[in-house]
Amino acid sequence: MEQTLKPLGTVMQLLEELGHEVTYAYEDLVFVNHNDFLLQFENTGSTLNLFFNRSCPGNEAEKIEQIIIPAGDRKGLSITIKGRYHITGEEDEKLRIEFFEN
Repeated sequence: MEQTLKPLGTVMQLLEELGHEVTYAYEDLVFVNHNDFLLQFENTGSTLNLFFNRSCPGNEAEKIEQIIIPAGDRKGLSITIKGRYHITGEEDEKLRIEFFEN
């Protein structure tokens, strides 16, 4: 299977320019400060899915969406809203992430 390079540096630069900070990147997921949203790389490197935390208020999600999608376009990134997510801690200090697609 062909591995597509993911433009993590470009995504980090985009988020930084928008006042956010990448707190953790793991496999195809990019976690952002305050956990209001996260980005997930698709199989094609410059395509990302946008998931909002279930606890992120709708008006805040709308603001982020209206800013991040056109800003991503300007950097050659295609960002699509996919739904919401929820993180819970497990007993063994692992995190469990559940995705709820629209």
